[in-house]
Amino acid sequence: MNTDTAGLAKWKRWTDLPLMVLAIGSLPILLLELVADRLPRVDRSFVFGVNVAVFVAFGIDYVAELALTRSKRAYVRTQWASLAIVMAQLLALLPALTVFGALRAARALRVAATVARLFGVGGTTRADGRSLLKRHAASFAFGVAGFTWIASAAAFTLAEDVGAGRRVHSFFDALWWSAATITTVGYGDIYPVTALGRIIAVFTMLVGISTLAVVTARIAQFLIKADPTVASG
Repeated sequence: MNTDTAGLAKWKRWTDLPLMVLAIGSLPILLLELVADRLPRVDRSFVFGVNVAVFVAFGIDYVAELALTRSKRAYVRTQWASLAIVMAQLLALLPALTVFGALRAARALRVAATVARLFGVGGTTRADGRSLLKRHAASFAFGVAGFTWIASAAAFTLAEDVGAGRRVHSFFDALWWSAATITTVGYGDIYPVTALGRIIAVFTMLVGISTLAVVTARIAQFLIKADPTVASG
């Protein structure tokens, strides 16, 4: 049974893409909670801010869609992943849970629920995904590069000696390393020393070379079309 109303369809058109970007982009950040004890305060505040942003965004989305749908019962049954994200984020934001050791379970629930949400969003676009990628290849390349930038920094933080008073001070230093690596600049001020860290670096460089090449090609194509003298020459 189709529970969509005109208002719900309009709401989804405006919110599905931003929520998907937020869900995908926040996944690597959530992994930082595994090493939060050794991160400086600015990193912990950043992770907390991401948790709040995900909770508020998905909470508003769930309440709005529930209010706009025709069948509340059918919506609750089919959109369980969205509710799971909201509840998991709420649990993660309760400091008292750290006393009872329940925070780790909340993290696992949040990640699992977010992945479930992504699978649901991906299923709706699977039919025309190939043509969508062709039409928006540059945007997709930017998205992959951006996600890899954040994910590589998070993985570097987990694999290397990152933390207050350590070889690499903070997650934001890891972001700097990831940016230098994905663009293949490689300043060398921050570098991996573990085998896993070097594997992450190789993966980051390969993604950077492939995705940024697509972006560069699209920019060159745009400039050639914009300047007819270049195209005729």
